[in-house]
Amino acid sequence: MLEILFQDEHFVAINKPSGLMVHPSEITGRDEEFAIFQLRDQIKQHVFPCHRLDRATSGVLIFALSSEASAKFQNLNNEKGEVEKLYVSLVRGHLNEEKMCEKDIKNRYDKVYKSAKTYIKPLQKVELDIPVGKYKTARYTLVQSRPFTGKTHQIRLHLRGENHPIIGDRRYGDHRHNNMFLEKFKLDRLWLHSTSYTFKHPFTEEQLSIKAPLPKDFKEILQKIEINYE
Repeated sequence: MLEILFQDEHFVAINKPSGLMVHPSEITGRDEEFAIFQLRDQIKQHVFPCHRLDRATSGVLIFALSSEASAKFQNLNNEKGEVEKLYVSLVRGHLNEEKMCEKDIKNRYDKVYKSAKTYIKPLQKVELDIPVGKYKTARYTLVQSRPFTGKTHQIRLHLRGENHPIIGDRRYGDHRHNNMFLEKFKLDRLWLHSTSYTFKHPFTEEQLSIKAPLPKDFKEILQKIEINYE
C-alpha cells in the first residue's frame, strides 16, 4: 500500500519508496512493479505522472488524475519559481558553503552533455571516527538540493562534480564509503530523498507544499551518526 500524502480531485501525491520505478519504459520493460500501476489499483482511478524520480530515490511523487491536470502541471515553470523541489542527501566530505551548480551533465543514457542547474546547501556536517581508505576518520555532510532543471540523475551528477558523491550511489559514488555504510549501518541504497514539492495549484491557484518524512532507515542512521534533521 502506497502512502498518500495529498489528494484532491485533480492531483494525488505519494511517498515513493526507494526501489520502485515510476512507470515502464523501453529500458525497463513491463515485468516489474511500477508506482503508476500500484497507485491506479489502489485508488481505482487512472493516474498520469507529473514528474519523475529515479528508481533509487524516495519521497514526494505527484500524479495527475486527468490529462488536463497533467498538461496544466507541465506548464508550471520551475525556473520562474512556480515550482520548488527540495531533496536531502548524505554526501562524502564536508560541503562548506551553498552554491549554484550549473555544469553541463551527461548520464549513461545521454549522447551529449546537457545544461542543468541545481542549488546545493549544507545542512549539517559530521566527522566519524571510522577509517575509510587511507584516512583515519570519515567526513560527511547532510545536503539540501533544489534542482531548477529536470535532467536524469541531475542531483547525483552535480554533487559528484563537486567532489561530494551521494552515499549509496553505486553508479556515481565512492565504493569505499558505500561499503562502509553497508557494513556499519546496513545501508544498501542511494541516500537521496525528495522531502517536499511546492507548487501553485493550476486550478485553485493555492500554494501547495507537499512534504514526505524521511524513511525510517535514514532517520535511524542520522541518529547514530548524531546528525539532527527536522
